Amino acid sequence: MRYLTEKLLLDKDFPFEIYYGGGKNDNEDTFYLHNHHCLEINFCLEGEGKYIISDTEYPILKNDIFIINNLEYHMAKKVSDNLQLMVIVFDPELILSGSNDYQYIRAFYEWKIGFKHRLPSDIFATKEITEILSKIQDEWKLQKVGCKLVVKSLLLMLLALLYRKFENIEGISKKIRDFYKGYIKLVPAINYMEKNFKKDIPLSVLAQEASMSENYFSSFFSQNMNCTVIEYLVRLRIKNACSLLSSTDNSILSIALESGFENLSYFNRVFKKQLGITPREYRKRN
Repeated sequence: MRYLTEKLLLDKDFPFEIYYGGGKNDNEDTFYLHNHHCLEINFCLEGEGKYIISDTEYPILKNDIFIINNLEYHMAKKVSDNLQLMVIVFDPELILSGSNDYQYIRAFYEWKIGFKHRLPSDIFATKEITEILSKIQDEWKLQKVGCKLVVKSLLLMLLALLYRKFENIEGISKKIRDFYKGYIKLVPAINYMEKNFKKDIPLSVLAQEASMSENYFSSFFSQNMNCTVIEYLVRLRIKNACSLLSSTDNSILSIALESGFENLSYFNRVFKKQLGITPREYRKRN
């Protein structure tokens, strides 16, 4: 199975978009799990399928809702030919403007028994929630005056209702809660890295994004992410290089430079250390 980090080109002023998909067929040889820097809400309009999210597989049934955060690799597969998903993606920064706004996206990061990724239709597809999803869909299609204001207000209402249901379910994992309590403080810095990994990023800039001192940020990042800042940046650059190696005919040198590496020899050395094969071998296999 391949893993790719996709770049979604969202409007910088209003990072929100709606896509439609029907999932992959079982006989396709292009299977790969992907993630992106956005949060994602899936709503099944028609048909049946299955969702692979991280290491878990879920059924997809009509009116099911799926929520996926920006760390999780995922892929939808068809069971019926008429599978149709409405996929809402948005940057957390669209929601996070104040200290209490984390509540809106808490359910994406703090799982509970019965509230993880799949929110089954018989429990969560209430009339109020499905009406909001329909209104978001219509507003985004028509693009009338004030569309973005209406869409954001509807999205906040949807997230608030999901949060209410989330709070009414018991059984949150302390391990997950502790991890994401730390992770959410790093989100601004992580988002900055994901958008600017091709550049040389000073530690001071990332610390400022997270509102921490440099020394504290460096230590806090390592404790919560189980890797250093440099190691995380290298992973982002390697992911980008893998995507280019398997989807373009660009030279390995140009891919190295485009992914943020200063020279080819360093790129080759780091790539082989991370994946166990050279970039050229990776391209042949993919």
